[in-house]
Amino acid sequence: MHSTPVNHATEPSVQEPALPAELVDIISSDSLFAQRKALLIEHNGQQYRLQITKQNKLILTK
Repeated sequence: MHSTPVNHATEPSVQEPALPAELVDIISSDSLFAQRKALLIEHNGQQYRLQITKQNKLILTK
């Protein structure tokens, strides 16, 4: 899955080194969403909402 990182104004922008291609899975958004427009992702005990916009773009919010 390819996503845009969340950037908070108070956090400095830090890019992590790129991972080798064999360590990255590609998951289609069709299989991830399965006819839904939004889903919740739990990470480090917090929930994030990933949704498809009317313009067919992805938004990740906390």
